[in-house]
Amino acid sequence: MNNFGKISEAIKYIDAHLNDTLSVRVIAEQFAFSPYYFHRLFTSIVGKSMIAYIRDRRIAYACKMLNETDRKVLDIALDLGFDSAQGFSRTFRSITGMSPTEYRSRKITPCIVPAAELVKRFTNRLKGGILMNPDMIKKEKMILAGVSGFGNETAEIWKHFMKLYKEAPPAGKISDDSYEVRIYDSATEKESVFIGCEIKSDCNSGCGGYEIFQIPSSAYASFDVYVKEGYESENRAMEEWLVSNEKGYVRNLLEGKPYCIEHYDARFDDSNDESIVEIWLPVKKIKQSLAQ
Repeated sequence: MNNFGKISEAIKYIDAHLNDTLSVRVIAEQFAFSPYYFHRLFTSIVGKSMIAYIRDRRIAYACKMLNETDRKVLDIALDLGFDSAQGFSRTFRSITGMSPTEYRSRKITPCIVPAAELVKRFTNRLKGGILMNPDMIKKEKMILAGVSGFGNETAEIWKHFMKLYKEAPPAGKISDDSYEVRIYDSATEKESVFIGCEIKSDCNSGCGGYEIFQIPSSAYASFDVYVKEGYESENRAMEEWLVSNEKGYVRNLLEGKPYCIEHYDARFDDSNDESIVEIWLPVKKIKQSLAQ
């Protein structure tokens, strides 16, 4: 079972155990994940934290019980994993805007989406191996030490960089993460590539055989990419997101040229089918003028 399949099973598991004590750790152990990684993966696919998802799911079923039965509020609360009627009522009001008693009196019919349908919806977020609900992140200026070349030489650039890195990592290296920056020049119709690691700003003059490349601060849409599905930096799915996003983001350019960054962290292992790479799409918001 792949990672996406495990999250799908976790969604079904949560529905079947809403009256149990649930936590990120408990559920992660069911699927042999570390709590940190499982929480990050779940949030990336579902669009909210696991704790928020469990809370919302419990309240949805509470609405169903309030509408269809005459059971006491306390009994419903205890059945759904709450410690008290007071705690349940506070959570219920924070989500629905009314107390459980008021909700029951209004005879509102809730609509609960079955877990299987939720899985189908989340599956639809995966296009071309890319999760289509990116995290929006902000990165200050980055200084990379590495090796450059053209897009058709990417494999050789990686080999050159890894050889240098194994012989002597650059001074001031910040972490073991690697970055692949791809820049497209429409005038020459060529793509240039820089592969390297991030270094401290005061170490960019003592990096031996490494080239230095600076990336200005920017906001990014960060997409998780499942490597086994196959991907390209300029993946059509990301372009679709750029066109259809509801917050008015447009592509940010580097000296007038479109670019993107592939971020390789601890989740990437070229020998593991479950590897994930982050692709950062630089974005900015269109400034909207005030109506006259």
